[in-house]
Amino acid sequence: MKDWFPLTSYEFYAYLTSGMVVLAAADRTFMGSTLASHTDWKVAIAVFWVAIAYLVGHIVAIPSSAIFEHLIAKRVLRDPSAVILGLEPQRFREHCFGTVVGAREYEPFPADYRAAIVTKLARALNVTEPNIQADAAFQCAFTPARSIADSATRMDNFLNQYGFCRNVSFANLIAAALLTILAWRTGEQSDAFLAIGAGVLALGLFIRFIKFYAAYTREVYRAFNKAC
Repeated sequence: MKDWFPLTSYEFYAYLTSGMVVLAAADRTFMGSTLASHTDWKVAIAVFWVAIAYLVGHIVAIPSSAIFEHLIAKRVLRDPSAVILGLEPQRFREHCFGTVVGAREYEPFPADYRAAIVTKLARALNVTEPNIQADAAFQCAFTPARSIADSATRMDNFLNQYGFCRNVSFANLIAAALLTILAWRTGEQSDAFLAIGAGVLALGLFIRFIKFYAAYTREVYRAFNKAC
C-alpha cells in the first residue's frame, strides 16, 4: 500500500475484504439489504461501516486461522513443510488434492535439492534427519530466509495472498450459511443463487489459499538453502 494509506496490504486484503463479505451477507439476511440499498452515504457513516467491516475481519481471522490453516492445512492434510521436504509420505488425499487443483507448489522438491535442505536443517536443529519435525523445520528456516531481501519480498507477497484467500474463503463460508438460512426461510430463488455463489467462492478461495500457503513455505526453504 501507499505510505499515505492507513492500512497495510495485509490488513486491507485479509481483514477489510473478509469483513465486508460477512457484513454484506448479514445485511441481506437480517436487515433486508438496508446497507446495500442505502444511497445517501455521508463520509462519517461510510467511515463507521468501513471500521466495522475491518473489526469483523479481525474476528473472522480467528476461526479462519484455527480451522483452515492449523486444522485442515496442517492436520487433515499434511503440513506443507512435511510435503515439500518429504518428511512424511504423501497420502492419497495429498496426491488427489495436488492433482485436482493443479497446485504444483504442493509437491516435494526434487530429491537432491530436498536432501541438501534437510541436511542443513538437521545440522541446525542438532537432530538426525529422520527426527526432523515439520514445525521445527519451518521455525529454523524462517529467520535465515528473511535475511535475503528479494526472498523476503516474495514471502510477504505470498503471505498477503494466502491471508486474503484464507480469510475471504472463510467469510464466504459464513455468508453461504447465512444465505442458505435466508433462502430456506424466504423460498426466494435469488437468495439460493447467492448462497450457491458464496459456497463456490469459499471453495475456490480455499484452494487458492492452499496453493499460496504452499508457495510461501517453498520460498522459505529456497531462501534458507541460499542463505545457509
